[in-house]
Order: sequence, then structure tokens, then C-alpha cells
Amino acid sequence: MPYTKEGIGYQGRDTSMDAANSNVKGRQTIRDQVYEALASSPLPLSTEELAEKIGKPFASVQPRTSELCNDGRICDSGKRGKTQWGKACILWGVV
Repeated sequence: MPYTKEGIGYQGRDTSMDAANSNVKGRQTIRDQVYEALASSPLPLSTEELAEKIGKPFASVQPRTSELCNDGRICDSGKRGKTQWGKACILWGVV
């Protein structure tokens, strides 16, 4: 995945690159918001809970949890929650 000079990742498409480059310096990325929400929580959280906590769509938050996990900043807490459909889901914790 390519990254901007600010470290914001984007897909190899012009629209994705434009969105990444539109991020004004000092403005938090969704990834930063997800990490801070998780770091400030006393309990591990699901991706759905994180999306609700930061007020962003699930579809925008889920890829950020994967990125943060791949970067070694968050991890599977070993605990499970339930999705809105009653399925088991990972509860994320900060490393």
C-alpha cells in the first residue's frame, strides 16, 4: 500500500490518493481516532463499538482495526462479543 508523506495509506487509485492527500496536517485520521478510542477504554471493544464511539461508519473503521493489528499496535484480546446480528466478534485491546 502506498503512503503519503504524512504516513496515510491509500489504494493505488487517484480518488483514494486524493482523499489521503486531503488530510490536513494535525487532523486525526480515522486510524488515530480508533487507536485513541481503544487506548482510552478500560475494556476491549468490538469494531462495531469503536465505530459507534468515534461516530464513523463500520466500513471505515474495520479496515483501520486490521491496519492497527498488522502494525502491532492493537491485538485480539482473546475475548469475544456479539455483533448486531448475534455473531461472535473480536474484542480488540491495545498492545
